[in-house]
Amino acid sequence: AASAVGLISRVAPGVSPRPGRTASVPAGRGALQVVAAKKKSKRDQERKAAKRAEAKELNARFAAAKEDAGDEAEKDAAPAAKSGPAPYEGTGTVMQSLTICGSFKEKTGDKLLDGTVMVQEAAERLFNAPFVCASHDAEDVFNYGNQAALSLWGLPWDEFVGMPSTKSAQDDDGIQSERRELLDKAAESGVIRDYSGVRQASDGRKFKVDGAIVWTITNKDGEKTGQAVRFDSFTWLNEDGTEGEAMTVAEGGQLVPAKAAAPADEPKAGASPEDIEKAAKAVDEQAAEVRRLKDEQGLTNADPEVQDAVAELLKRKSAL
Repeated sequence: AASAVGLISRVAPGVSPRPGRTASVPAGRGALQVVAAKKKSKRDQERKAAKRAEAKELNARFAAAKEDAGDEAEKDAAPAAKSGPAPYEGTGTVMQSLTICGSFKEKTGDKLLDGTVMVQEAAERLFNAPFVCASHDAEDVFNYGNQAALSLWGLPWDEFVGMPSTKSAQDDDGIQSERRELLDKAAESGVIRDYSGVRQASDGRKFKVDGAIVWTITNKDGEKTGQAVRFDSFTWLNEDGTEGEAMTVAEGGQLVPAKAAAPADEPKAGASPEDIEKAAKAVDEQAAEVRRLKDEQGLTNADPEVQDAVAELLKRKSAL
């Protein structure tokens, strides 16, 4: 009977062995369990390694996409920076523009800009005026130059403003001495009219200024804070010093040959209203063409197409 009970305890499911005894596990089954555990651990490690590799690849793709997006953003941003705010829109430039206009009226008794000009329009009008205008501070450092001045000296706004005004002329003792004498006289008298002198562009080309007005800018206490110049015609000089092409300034600060802007002969007596209307229409059409080149094609006064269009506009205006 005891033997039967022992046999039943070993084979009957759910029956625990007697206290003090340990259930035996076949050696073969234990070895299989160890092998299975190792295989499972290896598969887990392989899955984790695959996930890490996948995550690494995704991160690499994301970084590459981000870099490409950054490059595209820089490309897109470049034109925006180029077509950013105009120089005359800065607060400091607006204030300097008003100072220039006000001081000119004070020293000469004349308006620098024709017609009635609103304060908010003065800076833009002066920048695009049909004459060269520039100013420097009390230390002879340029703090303003309109479009015509920038075009004449061949410099962008950021390089012209902040440049010592001595660099506007040739580095020659005689020329620099004459320039200093001019500024000193303007400081004493307040204004000098019909000045004529030689200056030099950034590329080394020399030009002769004609009929310039130089005046001193002062504060409310009469102390000198700077000086300014205005002129609307000049002549390029050849390498041998002889006079070359005479130039003038058109609307928008465009530099054009003086012959293109020369007034036409007096209209013949008895010109019909139809002829006058036709000439006026031709002017309007050409003016529209200039605006189209700038607005639709994004060209500037420095582009040859705009220069040719402006020259044609001046011819048509002279005919009118």
